[in-house]
Amino acid sequence: MQVIIFTDLDGSLLDHDDYSCEAARPSLERIKRSAIPLIIATSKTRSEVEILRRDLGLRDPFIVENGGGIFFPLGYRNLIVEGGELEGDYTIVRLGVPYPIVRGFLERMKERFAVRGFGDLTSAEIAELTGLSPEQAERAKTRDFTEPFVLEREEDIVSLRELAAAEGIRITRGGRFFHLIGIRQDKGEAIRIACNILRKSTGHSTTIGLGDSENDLPMLRQVDIPVVIPHPERGYMNVALPGLIRAKEPGSRGWNEAVERLLNQLELREP
Repeated sequence: MQVIIFTDLDGSLLDHDDYSCEAARPSLERIKRSAIPLIIATSKTRSEVEILRRDLGLRDPFIVENGGGIFFPLGYRNLIVEGGELEGDYTIVRLGVPYPIVRGFLERMKERFAVRGFGDLTSAEIAELTGLSPEQAERAKTRDFTEPFVLEREEDIVSLRELAAAEGIRITRGGRFFHLIGIRQDKGEAIRIACNILRKSTGHSTTIGLGDSENDLPMLRQVDIPVVIPHPERGYMNVALPGLIRAKEPGSRGWNEAVERLLNQLELREP
């Protein structure tokens, strides 16, 4: 069974309120036993993902900050990562603009809009907004490519999007925050590149993508089997894609059920 799984974290593999993935443990263990690449594709930062990968025992590549960068561990499946640059324990493919560019745009916009980004917030304030621990919130502030922000008047988002686009920046929405990101970066492009590299090792593989919010749409459009996880309060986002699967429950429970169901179906299809 040749499968590659891409997953969002918050509200998908991780529960929305407490960031737990305990309900997904059965399918996570099955994925590891089957040596299926499980590629995290998230708005979280490199340092946040590294802690989670360590806790889950994952060694696969990962995508951070909404496609800003793809991190391939050195020696992973003996892959040759063209276009990457060596840094520490990784070969990194960078797609996003440097953080000072998006941060500088937000600084200028504070003169016109009631907007605050992570660079304006203390770790304690981020912890209060997100439910993260102070240590986790500090890791969330250590950014390379993107700036999450809150907007006091959400109706201002239309004007803010137009101003951002004029400077090569766009705005997407995640489960809790808006995000400023480079106009040419998204999860879909990162996944396309990652797939091309991974398939040199796995051969032709069926790709599965799981996400719950607007910033996951580029990822869901790129995979063979898109899976939408419902938000615990807002339900399913409004999206129509070929072959779309809707998980039956929010968070890690829905993630676990959908992955188990799809892996069972794919196993039955094997000759």
